[in-house]
Amino acid sequence: MWRRRPLLPVLPAPASPGEGGAPPVPLRHLPGVRIKDERANPTGSPKDRMASPAVSWARGREFGTVAVAPTGHAAVSTAAYAAAAWAVRHGRGDGYAPS
Repeated sequence: MWRRRPLLPVLPAPASPGEGGAPPVPLRHLPGVRIKDERANPTGSPKDRMASPAVSWARGREFGTVAVAPTGHAAVSTAAYAAAAWAVRHGRGDGYAPS
């Protein structure tokens, strides 16, 4: 994914534990068709490709907190990448965000 970095907005060093290397896998029932197996990403989710540049952007602007809706793959990926980027602060979980 980061080999296309020149096409992305200016970002600092990426928060990247190795997403985007999902191998193309042939489909048994459709000969000649291959799909990307996103389970090879660090969190096993296709949302890793979204979380990496988003957390990198936030870290580059020196934000101390990254927030995301607590649903499914997007939340898991964002939490994992924020932890990798040292951008996580533990909150109370009730919507309160200390300043």
